[in-house]
Amino acid sequence: MAVAKIVKAEFYIHKSDVDGVLSALQNTGSFEVIPFSSEDGSEGPVITHPDFSRVDFLLGETRFLLRFLEPHFIDPVSGMARAMGEKEEFSLRQTRELDSRTDLPSLAEEIRGLERRLMEIRSESSQLDSTESLLLSLKDFPYPLELLSSGTEHVRGLLGTMPADQVEPWKRGAESLLGTMGEVYVAPGAEKEKDRIVALFFDGAFSQKAMELNARHSFNRMEIPPALQSGVSEELALIGDRRNVLAAEEKEILEKAAGAAARWVPTIRALSDYYSVLRDRYAALASGNATDQVVMLRGWIPDSDLPDVKKAIASFDSSIELVISEPGPEDSVPSRIVNPFWCLPFENLTRLYGAPKYGEIDPTLLLAPFFFVFFGMCLGDAGYGLIMIGFFTWFLRKFQRMPTGFREFFKLFVLSGVSTVVVGALTGSWFGDLVDAFGIFSFLRPLKNAPVVLNPMENPMVFLALSLALGIVQLMFGLGIAFYDALRKKNYMGAFADTGGWIVFLVGLLLWGGTAGGFLSADTASLAKTLAIAGAVVLIATQGREKTGFVSKAVSGLLSLYGVTSYLGDVLSYSRLLALGLATSAVGVIINMLAGLAGNVPFIGWVLALLLIVGGHIFSIAVNVLGAFVHSLRLQYVEFFSKFYTGGGRIFAPLTYNTSFVSIKKDPVE
Repeated sequence: MAVAKIVKAEFYIHKSDVDGVLSALQNTGSFEVIPFSSEDGSEGPVITHPDFSRVDFLLGETRFLLRFLEPHFIDPVSGMARAMGEKEEFSLRQTRELDSRTDLPSLAEEIRGLERRLMEIRSESSQLDSTESLLLSLKDFPYPLELLSSGTEHVRGLLGTMPADQVEPWKRGAESLLGTMGEVYVAPGAEKEKDRIVALFFDGAFSQKAMELNARHSFNRMEIPPALQSGVSEELALIGDRRNVLAAEEKEILEKAAGAAARWVPTIRALSDYYSVLRDRYAALASGNATDQVVMLRGWIPDSDLPDVKKAIASFDSSIELVISEPGPEDSVPSRIVNPFWCLPFENLTRLYGAPKYGEIDPTLLLAPFFFVFFGMCLGDAGYGLIMIGFFTWFLRKFQRMPTGFREFFKLFVLSGVSTVVVGALTGSWFGDLVDAFGIFSFLRPLKNAPVVLNPMENPMVFLALSLALGIVQLMFGLGIAFYDALRKKNYMGAFADTGGWIVFLVGLLLWGGTAGGFLSADTASLAKTLAIAGAVVLIATQGREKTGFVSKAVSGLLSLYGVTSYLGDVLSYSRLLALGLATSAVGVIINMLAGLAGNVPFIGWVLALLLIVGGHIFSIAVNVLGAFVHSLRLQYVEFFSKFYTGGGRIFAPLTYNTSFVSIKKDPVE
């Protein structure tokens, strides 16, 4: 329930030991760097590590190599498994040795040659395809293509397209203009084609007039590559031969790429992460400041990790000074959430909304029991809960090295499955009414009915009342937290006038309503009225305190009582617990009913029934688990958090080993 205490740390390090100190701090994963700014007024240049340029260059080379080689790499670890943390482990010493014995620039240059040639081959293949398409449109062309591509000493040729209705006038114009000194060609085509391929051959002396003729008839010239000299069929044969040569060369390059990928991708991945770790370390150095002999670093360290940090830098004691101070009001302090182990799965819910600001209450422990219960009420089927527990437990066992965030998130669904089993058992829902719908399960009915205390399908109003009561409890709990938080911050007016006034007023109204409805004894009426009036008086007297003038203050205070409708709306929002619970039960009942009807089909009825039961309930689980998660979460974010929590904090982000492909082991601190 707490945001861990964090202290500001300032390191003054002799330049000779900067690398060692930064390496030790990165190994602890407990130091977040605060960059120096020009406003600090600190003298001295910012240090750039001498190895930074080399590391940055090599990191770029690894990214190029992985971009080219990974598509050709057959990874023994699936993408899912790798995302779930199944990565090869390295120590920094091992990655350092890889760096020393790998000539990455030479390898990158070799692979660039393969990539360059592959691009040339594919570009040429694309050009061949375009040329082939052009030649196929000229398959009946009777002349050497030389006439169109380069011409002869006296004869020139132009090839292009022309609207079909212009072909005849164009032919007549050519005959009139050129006479025996020219010839036209019109490619065969369907009558409905809008454009026709045509060619005009003429003596070079008529070039200008031929161009003018073509322009008058919307002639659109088609360029013929100069390399095309022979007939169409000969050129098509040459293209086929060239394509075969290029395909063979491309196959050879791809085989080389596959061989290089199998040999080098694991090494390059490890080196990429190693260079990323070094670059992060050097970036931390660049965030500091320096004099001629001393480097200054400052940042945040969780107070509980301070002994480990001191132990990690103990060997540099003679050349380092560490100054610890408390954060100031102007500091932007990160938040590190600390909760009991059983509550860790619920931290993801807080992070999804927004981390608490430093000094603010962490709501994780406060929302955990409510989310646990609400999810079970929304899904409400014990059979579905067992499926959830089994599936997510298997998933956690299969990927035991998954990142902490993923692991805790899947544990959340295991806990939600437990809640669902409990609620489902208490309401008698096991895959809908599967036990009651099919006689084959009749022996289970006494066992199913034993723990049942309420059937929402038969007594929906009781379940609705329970849902609204839980909503009232959570909302009042949220107001109580806000009251405590205001007291903790010594905001007494906010505690007693704002939150306290609403608590008294709402409790009075609830007691009054309970008395009027006959749920409470008549003796409670006087207490209820007293509390309601007292709360209203406090609110009227204080809610307009920021206004000027007595009338404005009084009117604002009076209007603030209208806020009770907001609380009413919040309470009614909890009716979704009934709605989703009934929806899950109804869908399950419908699936079983359809399966029962399908079972009456001769011969294949049992197959259809089995498919409907299995497929239908799998679909129902997928849809209703999502609905239960979203709506249970909405009740926390909208109704509960709005009473006391704002979020907007920044999660503690220490200098550590951030990797993508391998896992770099931390060295033990001795």
